[in-house]
Amino acid sequence: MEQHPIPQQISSYEFKLVGDMTLKQFGKAAGGVVIAVLINSSKLIFLIKYPLMALFGLGGIMMAFVPFQDRPLETWLLAFIKSIYSPTFYLWKKVKDKNWLDIDMTKKGLEEYEGKDDLEVSAKDEEKVNEFIGSLPKLAFGNKTKDVELSVEDYKTEEKKQEKITEKPQPDKQIVEKEAQPKSSPSSKENWRDKKTDLNLKRADKLEATGDVVFGGVPMPVTPKIANVLSGMVTGKDGQIVEEAIVEVQDGKGNPVRVFRTNSLGQFKSANQLANGKYLIITEKEGYEFYRVEIELRGEILEPVKIQAK
Repeated sequence: MEQHPIPQQISSYEFKLVGDMTLKQFGKAAGGVVIAVLINSSKLIFLIKYPLMALFGLGGIMMAFVPFQDRPLETWLLAFIKSIYSPTFYLWKKVKDKNWLDIDMTKKGLEEYEGKDDLEVSAKDEEKVNEFIGSLPKLAFGNKTKDVELSVEDYKTEEKKQEKITEKPQPDKQIVEKEAQPKSSPSSKENWRDKKTDLNLKRADKLEATGDVVFGGVPMPVTPKIANVLSGMVTGKDGQIVEEAIVEVQDGKGNPVRVFRTNSLGQFKSANQLANGKYLIITEKEGYEFYRVEIELRGEILEPVKIQAK
């Protein structure tokens, strides 16, 4: 991880001798060299003299010009000496273990908060609160009590209705119990289909075509190139475009097989093919009445169909 540089000294001015070398750095380097010269002039043995000269000479230069982790070596050396002569002591003292089951936590809490006010409010704050409460609009509590009385009466009437309702289904239970009993007579195994209720369902009358289909003459962006793909255009009586008209396609049995909605140009087109056979096209749009046209698909490419209003 990249270390951030230490901010430069801006509170005091440091005199620089040569380049970026300050007077303090020069003193450290010169001090190391002077000590090395003094050791050289001494009468020590060469095995001791030369190592000491190298130690003090190089040490002074390194402390002046070689930092470590953006800090001078002098700082690290002083911190090392302090850590040696002031070590951290850990004292161990034997203490009797507490029995947490015998401690009454509630008693301590009552003694701690006993005699203290829950909330200390100054006189000025209390006056402001009272003024704010007085400025609020007063509510009419009389009307509210009437509403409550009415709701209670309504609740009583609802309880009476529920009691009447719960009393009625009693004879139905007897009927259910009688029907639930198994019948031993073989007549119960008769054809159950004869007992089904007649729904009298009537199928809707099949619609028939009311006009002739018109092919071609429709401006379509892409003419279908696949067989049995239905496309066309819906127009009004005078030939104007009819958009958002619902176009329903029914098969020969009257079942809807496709439903389209015309676009802003009055056009519609199916995305896939239809099966061969006869189809009835029914068009609906509010304010318009269209002819129902019938087409027959024979596996051939169809030209666009034009549907015009009456």
